[in-house]
This record gives sequence, structure tokens and C-alpha cells, in this order.
Amino acid sequence: MHMFHSLIEVFGTGVIPNPPPQQIPGVGPQISAIVAYVKWGVLLVIILVGFIGAGAVAGGRVFSNHGTSKAGQGMLVAAAMGAVLYACIYAFLTSVTG
Repeated sequence: MHMFHSLIEVFGTGVIPNPPPQQIPGVGPQISAIVAYVKWGVLLVIILVGFIGAGAVAGGRVFSNHGTSKAGQGMLVAAAMGAVLYACIYAFLTSVTG
């Protein structure tokens, strides 16, 4: 009953507590390592797709292969969108965790 009463007090005032996130004891270094590997992997994929797309556009234009050029354009757009999403997700995670 006491817990219910304190919830009513908290929600009755309109102030919802927002405690900072806490790491689970003992798993901080492992999670940090996994996040670091994922970040580098995603960056590597974005860079590779960008360079391959640019090469496909150039090769398609030089050799008059419009299909290759069109695929390269799609890769460049995908790399740009991936970079924007990466930046947004990174900013979101940094704001949530600390």
C-alpha cells in the first residue's frame, strides 16, 4: 500500500523521475567492446559502399553501361543515408547513455 501511495504522490505532482542509466555490474567492458566493434564495422561498410558506388558510377559512365551507373548511384545514396542514420543513432545513444 505504501508503494501505491508514493506512486500517487509522484504522478499527482506531474513530475516523473528520470534516473540516469546504470551499467549492469561486470558487463561494462564487454558491452563497450561490442559497441566499438559494431561502430567500426558500420563505418567500414558505409565507406566501402560509397567508394564502390562511386567506382560503379564512373565505370558505367566511361563504358556506357547505364545499368552499372544506376546501381552505383543507388549505392551512393545508400551510403549517404547510412551515414546520416549512423550519426542520428550515435547521437541518440550518446544522449541516452550519458
